[in-house]
Amino acid sequence: MTYLENRSPFFNVRKEKVMTQSGLEIPNKVALVNEDLGSIVGFVSPGYDVVRNETISDLFAGALSDLKVAKVVDHMDATTKRWKRQVIFDDGRLTSEITSADVVGVLLEVYNGYDARTAYGYSLMGYRWMCENGMVMGKKELFSESFAHYDGNVDKLRESFGMKFNAFHQNANTWQEWSRTKFDENDFTAFVDKHTKPEGARAAKNQYLTPNISKGVKENFQPLLAQQHLSETKWGAFNVLTWLATHETKARNGSNLFSNRYKNMTRLAGDFYSGEESKALVLR
Repeated sequence: MTYLENRSPFFNVRKEKVMTQSGLEIPNKVALVNEDLGSIVGFVSPGYDVVRNETISDLFAGALSDLKVAKVVDHMDATTKRWKRQVIFDDGRLTSEITSADVVGVLLEVYNGYDARTAYGYSLMGYRWMCENGMVMGKKELFSESFAHYDGNVDKLRESFGMKFNAFHQNANTWQEWSRTKFDENDFTAFVDKHTKPEGARAAKNQYLTPNISKGVKENFQPLLAQQHLSETKWGAFNVLTWLATHETKARNGSNLFSNRYKNMTRLAGDFYSGEESKALVLR
């Protein structure tokens, strides 16, 4: 949670014709230009409806007006094409006690994009106050929603939040059970190895970690458990993964949230829900 975005996500976007070097206009295609930077953020059809980041920000601010917000952090990729806003709540209605010393709140991640592929929407994540981990959620269909068309309906968005917040509180039951379920270094190693690309062989779909990254993840298990005052449980293992995603990923330009390393680490944390190691842990 240490990334600081110095660029404003609330820039104007204009459409411009796309031309060949010789001056021929390319049909059915226009460029979207960030007016602040004078740079291209995407190519779309002429009829593409531009929904600005500021419009989405205002919509979500209206829908969240009755909740207490602790912090807002903006993230953009290198080209300013994609934007994410992480909203961290300090509201007792949105916190869950996992253990007597470990409280998790809600982190709302709003997103929008100018590439004609990124609809606007949001995802709910957990936020561990003790170490500022952003914690991905299992069962993504329960905790996220995207919208193909902008309608400006604050009440509809607020209703959507209500359903997702209820699912979040139910998910806390899973984390509480994880805090009592043994998961030692051998279990963690076996889980990471299952998602590691084999040397000299074709990788399966679920094998996406390079051997070097896999080695680093496994070496961090015991040090991060000690640093975060966690024991060898599923809750501890999950927090090792979310710490690595939140604090140990970087992008060459722009926010780490758009880096391949972050995507791989959040994928690994998400797979922690759906793999054999946690198949018995479902929402109650």
